[in-house]
Amino acid sequence: MHRLQVAGLTAVGLWVALATAVQAGAQDRPITAELEQVYRLGGPSAPEWALFEDPLPVGFDAAGNLFVLNQQAGQVVIIDPKGGLTRTVGRSGRGPGELNVPHLIAVWRDGRFAVSDIGHAAYQIFAPDGELQRLVKMTPAEGRLAAIGGLSLAIRADPQGDAIVAQGVPSYLGSRLSGLIDDMVGTTDDYPSDRVDERGLERINLEAEVVSFTTVLRAWKAPRDETPERVASEALRRDRMALVGMMDVPRFFEPGFHWDLLPDGRIAYSDSSAYAVKIIGPEGRVTDVLRRPIRPERVTQRIRSAMVEHDQRHREEARNHPRVAERRERIKSLMPGVMENITKRLQDQERDFWPEVPIVRGVRATWNGGLWIQRRGAEPWEDDGPIDVFRQDRTYAGTLPARAPGMPTAFGPDGLVVFWEFDQMDGPTIVVKRLPVEVR
Repeated sequence: MHRLQVAGLTAVGLWVALATAVQAGAQDRPITAELEQVYRLGGPSAPEWALFEDPLPVGFDAAGNLFVLNQQAGQVVIIDPKGGLTRTVGRSGRGPGELNVPHLIAVWRDGRFAVSDIGHAAYQIFAPDGELQRLVKMTPAEGRLAAIGGLSLAIRADPQGDAIVAQGVPSYLGSRLSGLIDDMVGTTDDYPSDRVDERGLERINLEAEVVSFTTVLRAWKAPRDETPERVASEALRRDRMALVGMMDVPRFFEPGFHWDLLPDGRIAYSDSSAYAVKIIGPEGRVTDVLRRPIRPERVTQRIRSAMVEHDQRHREEARNHPRVAERRERIKSLMPGVMENITKRLQDQERDFWPEVPIVRGVRATWNGGLWIQRRGAEPWEDDGPIDVFRQDRTYAGTLPARAPGMPTAFGPDGLVVFWEFDQMDGPTIVVKRLPVEVR
């Protein structure tokens, strides 16, 4: 049975609420939600189409079908609302409708979907029945780096038409790499200066043979004393490792950029350490700001020391993890020396600290237009903290406890949500559950 319960103020509950209020500056309205499991897929005994090696990009359509982009297999797996296979679309290859280094997927509610295909330097648009509708080039240029504009960090299907909303390409792969693009693509044009970077959003039109784009948002970016300059193609010919020098070394606790697309086409996002989730219309104007009286914690010397110790421990664990080691070897075979130099740059450069610990660590829109805002965890570096639930009218419904249920990877119709879970060998499994009505 679905159930949402406002927690009673027992002695223990009151103590927890007061402790939270002291730390965060505001008292939560605790709520709990029991989720019904609908199906799970994955693991060693799964059918071949459901053998997933990594957590993969996913999305729902209005019928409750789940679309999974299996990047290594070069296909899209479409799963019906009961967990059965509807169809697979595509295969690895270089022909039309075949996927050649697929990157991300965006699913429209009517069942159409777009795959950003780096190998084709194009977006491939498919009909609900899986037939290829058209292929839209990412750029009119040709060459090995023609697809650089498709290396978006995230994409969403625009409900307003044949377009996607995309988070930009990391700056060291975009504007700072323009000299290399000139050299390899054979054009004198720089990478377009008006393209957004990783802290921006753009609407990419998919109606013509070649994409066109419109800037939607350039989020606030923490100021820096120094910004790495782009590297000219001549320097890269002399030293391929010069590319590593263009990378920003992130400061500990530097505010992230978190966003999602609402069903009406508006965008909710957070770009600072404060609790201020802004909502903008398609033209980029702020229409609302969700706030809670929670203030970010100041970064003390104790927090600095604990963060450095945690970072070192995390890096050591990652180095010894078999799956991480496998990925590193794969990257090293493609780009010899690059991973070693990135690691050395991060280790050699003394990382600074942003003066506050950011509150917001995730923003997700529900299928019906509500918002889930995830906060930091108990430790300053933990991203999986409690989740504030806001209704469609933007009123605060309450706060779900940390990791119960946690932030879904995607929201679907009729309360469907999808999570990735991992076994002891770090093997991923898709788990689809159903939310109670009150938190949709």
